[in-house]
Amino acid sequence: MNMDLDIAVVGGGVSGAYCAWRLQQEQGADARIALFEYSDRIGGRLFTVTLPGMPNVKAEIGGMRYIPSQHPVVTNLINHLKLPTKDFPMGAPAPVGSNCNIFYLRGKHLRLHELADPNKVPYNLAWSERGLGPTNLQVRVMNNIYPNFANLSLCDQMKIKVFGKPIWQYGFWDLMYRVLSNEGYQFMKDAGGYDANVANASAVTQLPATEYNDETQFLTLRDGYDQLPITLAERFRKMPGRQAQKNRVQMNHRLSEIIIGSGEYRYTLVFEPTVTQDRKTVAKAAEPVKVRAKKIILAMPRRSLELIKSDFFEDSWLKENIGSVLIQSAFKLCLAYERPWWRALGLVAGRSVTDLPIRQTYYFGTEAEQEGGLPFMNSLLMASYNDISTVPFWKGLEDGPEFKGYRPSCIEPGVTDIVPRMEFQPTDEMVYVANKQVAQVHALPEIPKPYSAVYHTWNEDPYGGGWHEWKANYRLDQIMCRMRKPVAGEDIHIVGEAYSYGQGWVEGALDTAESTLQEFFGLRKPSWLPKKDNAALLPNPCPGCGDLDDCVEFKDPGGKILNDPSITPNCLQQIQEG
Repeated sequence: MNMDLDIAVVGGGVSGAYCAWRLQQEQGADARIALFEYSDRIGGRLFTVTLPGMPNVKAEIGGMRYIPSQHPVVTNLINHLKLPTKDFPMGAPAPVGSNCNIFYLRGKHLRLHELADPNKVPYNLAWSERGLGPTNLQVRVMNNIYPNFANLSLCDQMKIKVFGKPIWQYGFWDLMYRVLSNEGYQFMKDAGGYDANVANASAVTQLPATEYNDETQFLTLRDGYDQLPITLAERFRKMPGRQAQKNRVQMNHRLSEIIIGSGEYRYTLVFEPTVTQDRKTVAKAAEPVKVRAKKIILAMPRRSLELIKSDFFEDSWLKENIGSVLIQSAFKLCLAYERPWWRALGLVAGRSVTDLPIRQTYYFGTEAEQEGGLPFMNSLLMASYNDISTVPFWKGLEDGPEFKGYRPSCIEPGVTDIVPRMEFQPTDEMVYVANKQVAQVHALPEIPKPYSAVYHTWNEDPYGGGWHEWKANYRLDQIMCRMRKPVAGEDIHIVGEAYSYGQGWVEGALDTAESTLQEFFGLRKPSWLPKKDNAALLPNPCPGCGDLDDCVEFKDPGGKILNDPSITPNCLQQIQEG
């Protein structure tokens, strides 16, 4: 089916669904707008799965949470849509909190509250590093480099020079080599849980990346985080407007080429039809579908953009800067058990961390304790949430007999697939190895076998990875502004998490989307978004911060900032991690 559109939005993730919804609200009465998705699933890197026996416990194998205090667009949007939320706790109820969370590092078990005890931590830390947990160690290093760095604007951060070189020209690891011992860096990497947090990405964004820890207050959606883009896409489809409702959301369309021509409809989008079976999307033996459009929004990550053929991507600036972000791989494996065996260890929610390949284990809850839950003790564990260096370990276990699981005693009637059919099927060996490592982390000789499992690896096409990080030596202040309309004279826009200031978060995707809609499509500020939050969609004015050689002014009458304990700590007082 060929069609002519005013605006073609490509990508059924959260930024694409959001753009389509907002445009339909404001311009849909006169403009023909359609949303295209390569698979049969709206959500992109938000992907919620429900396992048998736990209809009210959601397995989030993509993005899973947001921070209300730091993610204003996400928070206000969810409230506006009236989507039911729930807490995403990082520990047991108060007063215990996350203090009992386990850290299993270099063969030694610790609880979170012990991470700041230099006599218990199995790392040969430098004298100046002893007594600090991984988060506080990074804060100490940051304030050693430049006091109050985290509270500077991005433009002021970009102006900071370290050892005679602008900080934005440093990779984070390269900079840490000069200010931390190797043991200190390894401690931050191992105990932090994420390779990405200490990756050699731009130091200007990595250095203050302590915006959350095990005490941060998170929320998620009760019915799964992917309900956000699903709801946006569904409301886009149902709204009145010029484009026929049945033609608005086009699933199983892979954009293979953009041909730039002339006339009213300058762009011809060539879509290869696909087919999805058991969650696997492959090319379909069918003729390409051609769509003409006046404007295009590419709501896609870096790798997806690289798979599109077009003279648009031959532009010299775009060719130079499309690679300005690192594509970071990620892996999640969830296991379902008939009982929450970890509760006997004082573990209720949150995570445990290890240097074993599983890296992070999250406790996701029990069916019976959920609102409206069935009277089942079936419980969900995210056995492994890992990234970058440990992903290949699990990729090596993908081949072999599929894990079949077993039928638990308590389960809904009519369930046939105990292990759901997915794009990636867990193998016997993968589940065995993960379960064994989970037992090691919890210092148990053996734990129950899981009855079901689901996993997803975020390193394959078309996504390429789970999230992105800015590379060193790139003016991210300028790139994130221009990437929204990278080629002058072309009405082709790029939005999403990849080239945002909130990489790895839905907030970053929505910030680029909303700022693009207001600046280039003439949309008004949404009524549900407070003025102060709308003004902060981008971290700096566009086209960028300008000259970076100016003085960074520091006003601190009475020394209130410099006397803050995070900047000038009391050397007689131990700093508690958390």
